[in-house]
Amino acid sequence: MARVAREVAPIRAGSVPVRPGPVAPVRVALDARALTDASAYRGIGTYVRNLVAALADRTDISVTPVVPRHRLAPPRWATLEHHLRLPRELARTPADVNHSPALDPPRRSGRPWVQTIPDLLPLVSDDPAFALERRRWRRWAPRVRRADAVVTFSRHSADQAADRLGIDPARIHVIPLAAGPEFRPGDAAPPSRYVLYVGEYGPHKGLGEAAALAAALASADLPHELWVAGRVVGDNRAPLEAALGGAGPEARARIRVLGWVPDLVPVYQGAAALIVTSRHEGFGLPALEAMACGTPVVAFANSATTEVVGGGGALAPDGDVPALAAQLFGVLRSESRRADLVDAGLARAAEFSWRRTADAHAEVYRSVACG
Repeated sequence: MARVAREVAPIRAGSVPVRPGPVAPVRVALDARALTDASAYRGIGTYVRNLVAALADRTDISVTPVVPRHRLAPPRWATLEHHLRLPRELARTPADVNHSPALDPPRRSGRPWVQTIPDLLPLVSDDPAFALERRRWRRWAPRVRRADAVVTFSRHSADQAADRLGIDPARIHVIPLAAGPEFRPGDAAPPSRYVLYVGEYGPHKGLGEAAALAAALASADLPHELWVAGRVVGDNRAPLEAALGGAGPEARARIRVLGWVPDLVPVYQGAAALIVTSRHEGFGLPALEAMACGTPVVAFANSATTEVVGGGGALAPDGDVPALAAQLFGVLRSESRRADLVDAGLARAAEFSWRRTADAHAEVYRSVACG
C-alpha cells in the first residue's frame, strides 16, 4: 500500500505536467435589431456590423446575432414587439453572455448581460423632439442599472451614464469606435471646392450653424459649396430645410443636399474639409472617418467630439460660428495649414481600429461570463 501511495502522491501534488486542453469560447448572443431598422443607416448600425465582423475571426469569442421576427404591422409598435419577443429569442440561443448594443435593453436576460449606451442625449436635452425617447429612457433606467457591464464609446458618455442613470462607474467600460480600412486617403489631386457635413437630421446636429458657415463662405468670397450627406426621411425633411434656409437664400443656394450616400469614402476624399457643427455626440464617427481619409476636420469642441478629434483637427468653442469660420478659412486659404491638419488627422485616426474595439469587447464578455 505504501508503494502505491508513493506512486500516486506525486500526481496528486501536481508534479507531473498536464497539457491544458482547448478553452471553450465565450458564447455571446447579440441583439442585432440595429441591422434591420433605421439604425442600420446610423452609427449604431456601423458599430454592430463592424463589431460582429471583427469578432468573427476570434477563437475565444463566438457571437450569434439574434433578430426576433416582427409580426405586428404598424411600425410604431415595433419597439414594444421587440421587447416582448427578445427575451424568448435570447433564451433559445445557446450563450454565456447577452449583449444589447443599442438603445433598448431587454426586459429580462436570464444570463450575464452587457449593455451598450451610445449616448444619453434624450436625458440631457429638453428638446420636445426627444420626449418619446426621454420617456423610454426613464422607463429603461432600472433595466440598465441591472446590467453586469455597461459599454460607452466615450468618457463623456460614461460620465453621463454615471450621473444620469446612477450606474456604478466601476461597471462602465469606455470602448471607442473606429474608421474601417476602406476610409483612407485618395490620390494627390487638389481638393474639390466643397466643404462636407455628414449626419442625419436631428435638433442637436447643428445644421443651422452649418448653414451659417455657408453664409460665411459667401461673405468671405470663397467659392466653396456646402455638401450635406445624410438620410432625409419623412418628417425630417421640413425641419432640415428650415435649418438650412435659416441663413438666407444666398447661403441656401450654396448648399447641396446629397441625401443617403452608400459610399462616403470618395466624398470624404474630395472634400476641402469636414465641418462638425453637432452640439452633442456620443462618439462622432464622421470626424474619425474624415481624418482617416486625409480630410481636415473643423469642429465645435463639445461632448465626445473633443475626445475623438483630439489634436487631429481644428476645434472652436462650442456654438461659436465666427470662430469655427475662422478655423475653416485658415484651412481653405493656406496649403500649409491644410497639410498640417491632414497629417495630424491621419495620425489621430491611426490610434483607433475595429480590432482594438473588438479586443476590448472580448475582454468585457470574458469578465462578465466568469462572474
